[in-house]
Amino acid sequence: MTITRTELKNVRSLRTRKGRKQKNLFMAEGVRLLEESLRHKFLPATVYYTPALLSERGKGLVEGLSRARVPTEAISARQMGTMADTQSTQGILGIFPLPSMDLAELYRPRYRRVLLGESLSDPGNLGTLARSALAFGFEMMLLVGPCVESYSPKVVRASAGAIFGLKIARVQLSELFDFARAGRFKLIATARQGKSDIRRLKSLVVSHRLIVAVGSEVDGLSSEIIEHCDLLWRIKHSDAVESLNAAVAGSIIMKQIFDIR
Repeated sequence: MTITRTELKNVRSLRTRKGRKQKNLFMAEGVRLLEESLRHKFLPATVYYTPALLSERGKGLVEGLSRARVPTEAISARQMGTMADTQSTQGILGIFPLPSMDLAELYRPRYRRVLLGESLSDPGNLGTLARSALAFGFEMMLLVGPCVESYSPKVVRASAGAIFGLKIARVQLSELFDFARAGRFKLIATARQGKSDIRRLKSLVVSHRLIVAVGSEVDGLSSEIIEHCDLLWRIKHSDAVESLNAAVAGSIIMKQIFDIR
């Protein structure tokens, strides 16, 4: 139940952006996240676990990962505490290869609903949007501009494992517009200057592929994306707040689209 200092150092480096980039790996901790990785067949390269810290559910997970031929290694509680990014570890941690984020490689013609995030800087927002996208039938997420790193520990935790079931690509604006045009996607965004035109929304949902755009927490969507939108949708709310959180607004419009049949 021990690992080398070098191995321990390599795992700890994955807490940082630099380490993840150098090793081309990322980490995920906890029973629920690794259960989701197994469910979505996004398998870790290695799993470390501490038997004394595992719940019965955790022990069953280790067995399931072993059956899926994932290498598992038992380590001490002290070593797990040193590796973990969380304060209260559940005794299990997975190391994953960073997936490709190339649009041409990830996109499939069958995809009809895509979420676009522009310049999202908050890990909680990006993780929540990924979770909502997967829940409401969106097959892919595109990221444009200086977005937070999508496989950082905070984003992975905020997604509650949805990050394992969603294709995520980084794109340039020109690539985005070429992609939308070639795939005959209609672009929808939430905006205060928009209208709650339910007829138009239903028409687009029923008849077209969709890209739903969510903008930066501070500045919203860029003028370039706004100009390319086929529908600006206004989410009605009271005057008690000036605007909605980016993840809340994106989740609301995705749920509204999900409910249209």
